Amino acid sequence: MQAVTRLLFDRLNIEIPEPDTDLVDAGLLDSLLLVNLIAQLEREFGISVSIDDLDLNLEKFRSVSRIAAYIESRRNLTDVA
Repeated sequence: MQAVTRLLFDRLNIEIPEPDTDLVDAGLLDSLLLVNLIAQLEREFGISVSIDDLDLNLEKFRSVSRIAAYIESRRNLTDVA
């Protein structure tokens, strides 16, 4: 989770008060920043975000804790393949 928080701050200038803060509801993440965030996550963590993972509510990207869980799940898929 720390790596995600650091990435949001260092690369996107988003300061997160708590790991479970809803980034969308708090107005910290909009559509343009989401695209940038996804690119940064793919580069930093060596994952690939699929279109299917971008559901209508962006549930996987609404908080630092959810993003960290998503990264872990993507890494586990890579390890299995």
